[in-house]
Amino acid sequence: MYILCLIVVLLLIREIYLAATINTTHQNEASWYPVAALPELLAVMLFAVPGLVPEKKELNALAHGHGKNFETNELV
Repeated sequence: MYILCLIVVLLLIREIYLAATINTTHQNEASWYPVAALPELLAVMLFAVPGLVPEKKELNALAHGHGKNFETNELV
């Protein structure tokens, strides 16, 4: 849950910066890369954390009404 909140904060930082600089004729690269590009890159990297996105077999089991036993971490 904390990782998803961190991703949201990073993307909000990026969007706020882009909205604040939308009327400028050119963007300063010295501020654009650390404030716009880096948060997006970090957010994409955080999505790769194991277990954050469920596996396809887990999604299929949940779609067919089967659950997951959280004690043994097996599909039932």
